Amino acid sequence: MNDKIRLFTPGPVTMSARTLAIGASQLPYNRTEQFSQITFEIIKDLKYIFGTQGDVVIFAASGTGAMEAVFFNFLDQSDKVLIVNGGTFGQRWVDLCIQHEIPFEQISLDPGQPISLEDLERTLSTQEYSTLLINAHETSTGIIYDTKAIGELTQKYGVFFVVDAISTICADIFMMDKWHVDVSLLSSQKALALPPGLSFLALNKKAKLRLENKTCQSYYFDIKEFLANQKRGQMPFTPVIGHFMMLHERLREIRLQGIDFFISHHSKLAEYFRKGLQGLPLSFLPNSPSNALTAISCPKDIDAFDLVKRLADNFNCFVAPNGGNLKHKVFRVSHLGEQNETDIDFLINALENILNNYQQTENHIIMESLLILHRYDYMLIISAILAILYENNTHNIFRHNNCNNQGEMNYKTFKIKKR
Repeated sequence: MNDKIRLFTPGPVTMSARTLAIGASQLPYNRTEQFSQITFEIIKDLKYIFGTQGDVVIFAASGTGAMEAVFFNFLDQSDKVLIVNGGTFGQRWVDLCIQHEIPFEQISLDPGQPISLEDLERTLSTQEYSTLLINAHETSTGIIYDTKAIGELTQKYGVFFVVDAISTICADIFMMDKWHVDVSLLSSQKALALPPGLSFLALNKKAKLRLENKTCQSYYFDIKEFLANQKRGQMPFTPVIGHFMMLHERLREIRLQGIDFFISHHSKLAEYFRKGLQGLPLSFLPNSPSNALTAISCPKDIDAFDLVKRLADNFNCFVAPNGGNLKHKVFRVSHLGEQNETDIDFLINALENILNNYQQTENHIIMESLLILHRYDYMLIISAILAILYENNTHNIFRHNNCNNQGEMNYKTFKIKKR
């Protein structure tokens, strides 16, 4: 086994040496002017990568925490929500609606199926819905939706538009303000290539007005409290200080190089991997995949979950399994974090090795089966000859464990059931 661990998972991802060094450093005290200045710079840079002039709040929580903050702060039982459900994370919006008893309906899509903009417009034009919840990128299937076009529809029909952009920002183009997104979400362990534990919620003026007219149903996730404290560069509760320090440096790098550089980098890695996969008996799930991730369908004779395990056990390569009905059919390869073409070549060679072993095993099973059948056919022939010679039913003379159920033979008849 190769000693180097290679992460091709959509979080956590491989982090840079600089990020790891900061994470290993002594934490500063956070109730200082210096830390407040760091917080101000972080918020400024977060607005840059979201593409918004609005506000951004920072939670010590996973991306799901930011998703639930939407319900605590912006929605109540007077709303009627429409959800685009194309997989695991579309279903998470559904589960949160159920948990918070928010009236909703959903557009259910098959894995990797794009949204029909015509159908969506027809649904929104009924004016029945106050809010639309989508995932810009459905990470369970790898498809990226046309958030820009969807935003134009929500703007046209006056629908409050919330977008989970957790695995999109910095990997694919995302422009919150230009695309009429009212609230969008991000977390630290995706294209930011930081440890899990931070999530971010951006809100525009429309969302802020809605916020003021709602009573938050959570003590911790009260966005108004976060906004009030962030004005002085602080959090209402103890922040994840080490993560803040790593985030500060990472955002500085993104601003210096430009977000377009990072988007292009992820696009090139995704294209390089997909080209390298050509010739292998694997196929891509969606027709419009994101830069962040490639979802791969296995042929019927290969178990995707088993393949994922073999990559980890034999090559120290970690790719993402799937769940539900896709568990044994689809696995996912992330293009996030500190990976390069050499890492991708290693993964492709590992996949080729495993697939060849599958084929060799299958061929071995076929040959063994043929040999067994070959020997069995000889036994049937010999039994028939003996039956004829002795004019006796071979069941009384020559009995084999498999003969009783597989064939019926005597000197007058010689029948074999189809296998």
